[in-house]
Amino acid sequence: MDNLIIKKINPKAGEEIIAVVRHFGLTFWPQILAVALLIILPFFLLFPFFKWGYFGVALFLFLIFLGIIYALRTAVVWYYNAFVITNQRIVDIDQRGFFERIVSEAVYEKIQDVSYRRKGIWQTIFRYGNVRIQTAGADVGLEIRNVRSPGRVQELISSLAHLDGKKQKLVEDKNFGDPEVTSPTEEELMILMKSIEDLDEKQLERLEDVVRAKIRQIKLKKLDQLNKEWRSAAEKK
Repeated sequence: MDNLIIKKINPKAGEEIIAVVRHFGLTFWPQILAVALLIILPFFLLFPFFKWGYFGVALFLFLIFLGIIYALRTAVVWYYNAFVITNQRIVDIDQRGFFERIVSEAVYEKIQDVSYRRKGIWQTIFRYGNVRIQTAGADVGLEIRNVRSPGRVQELISSLAHLDGKKQKLVEDKNFGDPEVTSPTEEELMILMKSIEDLDEKQLERLEDVVRAKIRQIKLKKLDQLNKEWRSAAEKK
């Protein structure tokens, strides 16, 4: 069911789809009512339409056609308006009619806050509401409106962001805490070189300070380890 929408986000290598969250179908009742009126009502007026001759038949067919088009538009908007939650990011697809679509995304490391809001008697009774994600460096966050169980959606995104933070910390601890870091590949070195070339003078100075601090930290760790080994050997003698 979600294959078409998954193709639209162009999944990256190793990316897995956790959930696809859409609008609660009941909130489309005005559109559903309009479709029902456009398709069903002309049949109740069938004889008056036919009495008008060709004009009545044309009007009858036009209303049926209009109802079908509006039904298709409503289905497209419901299907493609979604939050796609993966193990690497959140993709917000905002479908507006047949020919307008806005796609935004946020990686977990940039997520600062995840909140949901349920307001009014209908949202309370039917347990639906809005989920909003605030990201670092963005004045406007991602938001999907009228979703079922917004608290569960908020909890899922918060948990994934928390797990991603732990994973990033483990990677940093491994790379900067262990002196024996795995050598980078040729492609990674090329990317690093290109990134460094794009830095201005102040950014290069900050990068140099960071590198010196990390090297100093590694040397101190090595000296501390050598000191412990020397003391242990001295005690054995």
